[in-house]
Amino acid sequence: MITREDESQSTPLLPTSENAEVEAGFAEPSKPSGGASFYGSVFNLSCTVIGSGIMSLPATLTILGLIPGVALIVVAAFLTEASIEMLLRFSRPGSVFSYGDLMGEAFGKVGKVLVQICVIVNNIGALTVYMIIIEDVLSGSTSSGVHHAGILEERLGVHWWTGRAFVLIVLTVVVFIPLVCFKRIDSLRFTSAISVALAVVFLVAVIVITVYKFVLGSIERPALFPSVTDLPSFLNLFTAFPVVVFAYVCHYNVHTIQNELKDTPTMPAIVRATVALCAVVYVMTGLFGFLLFGDSTLSDLLSNFDTDLGIPYSSVFNDIVRISYATHILLVYPIGFFPLRLNLDGLLFPSARPLASDNVRFSLISAGIIAITLLGAIFIPSIWVAFEFTGATVGALLAFIFPACIVLKDPHGIAWRKDKILSVFMIILAVISSVVAICSDAYSLSVPSPKFQIPMAAAAKEEQKGELAESINDLFGSVSAMVKSELQGSTNHLDLLEKMNLRVAEEYKGFGDVAAGLSVFVEQLKAKSGSFEEYVKQIDVIEQQVTEFEAVISVLDRYVSMLESKVQSVHQNPPPS
Repeated sequence: MITREDESQSTPLLPTSENAEVEAGFAEPSKPSGGASFYGSVFNLSCTVIGSGIMSLPATLTILGLIPGVALIVVAAFLTEASIEMLLRFSRPGSVFSYGDLMGEAFGKVGKVLVQICVIVNNIGALTVYMIIIEDVLSGSTSSGVHHAGILEERLGVHWWTGRAFVLIVLTVVVFIPLVCFKRIDSLRFTSAISVALAVVFLVAVIVITVYKFVLGSIERPALFPSVTDLPSFLNLFTAFPVVVFAYVCHYNVHTIQNELKDTPTMPAIVRATVALCAVVYVMTGLFGFLLFGDSTLSDLLSNFDTDLGIPYSSVFNDIVRISYATHILLVYPIGFFPLRLNLDGLLFPSARPLASDNVRFSLISAGIIAITLLGAIFIPSIWVAFEFTGATVGALLAFIFPACIVLKDPHGIAWRKDKILSVFMIILAVISSVVAICSDAYSLSVPSPKFQIPMAAAAKEEQKGELAESINDLFGSVSAMVKSELQGSTNHLDLLEKMNLRVAEEYKGFGDVAAGLSVFVEQLKAKSGSFEEYVKQIDVIEQQVTEFEAVISVLDRYVSMLESKVQSVHQNPPPS
């Protein structure tokens, strides 16, 4: 005969007893299931934290500057650890083993359902982001008319079987579906360990590249503080907060992981170890990514790794960075899938028997989630603004506002005075930052944001911008006008030059004298010889050649990549007028 104690030792992630619909946010089990180890739990929780958000952290330093950006990442880590500690401590008196039950205990069924909805929205968005990033890395992406080639395109060429949709469908069948079929999250401890290791490989590669370029003296001095010149630039500062918050959200998986521990009192130590590990990875990624690319850091750091980095074996390092991160994302996907499936089932079928004992319902819900995220990834080309909106809404609610509200409600009378003070602070900070971020994002939809502009050296910018703009307008005719209209209001004409050359790479098919002209231009930039007017004359020569010859895209892309890296050097040390 199997005793209740024996049965608890084999309880799966999805409860099998009628009164144990724990993770869906309903009834309360008498005892969590056991079996998971300390390190396995650290890896699983770390895998929950380190997802797509890590790519946006260098861009937050571009917005805030080096010192405030690093400070925000560290402060967010402390607040995350504090909010998770609140959830764990307030779960003990009522023997609550899920985030939904905890909110239900404090605010009734409305609170429970609200948590479930937030987890569903948060995780559907996150899983879609994961798939889009994998598509971008393997099959390439196009943004603002500029195509960034994927690894498969570079190695195998452009074919239907290297396209975004086909590659993603194959990965779904081969990787995603097998991994999401597990019913215990602890079953993913080994893939989670590999995923964390790959994140470290990505970080080490970025550090090596940055240190090498620093030794060569090609790293520009970073901006220590933000540049605030008007109201939009001030409001833009607040968009960094929800992005960092989104990067730390893991609260929905804390109870799931705790329920599978052999020794549940070790959960606070697991949380501290996880947050510390992730904070170190985040600070290092943000710091070295920002130092490497400076003000040219893009909102998705991976987009910076499809050009010549100006170092030996640049293409090898580019592939290491992109492949390691893409594989990391592949293994993160099932970690975010578990709580999404549980909360969706609890919301749709609150009175049904446990999901673990109903294989048909389990399969249908899993298939539905995969289909939604797959279709979203195929048809949504870019989700950066949606990413910020997610962090500013459900991310802030799950990470700070809900835990703080539970403390202020204090259903068991165990809150300390410092808990309530910290809770009020978290709510005020989250609400103000999120509201301003949402307004700033809405404003940016209609007005081009200066968020990621690359300013020229202050001493040369005003003197050169008018003449350079006029020359560039004549450079590529309609292409120039098209790009200029997209960047209307920008004074960053060197950035404009880079964009136009990328447009040329798409518009012309052949290289001939165009390639030769670009090669000469690159050599001039490399030697920093000649005056600025000579550069403009050389551009005019290239313009004539462009009208006479068609360039092969793959060849021209290579030269344009070289040009981009040299233009960055020029705006660090502008040539004399």
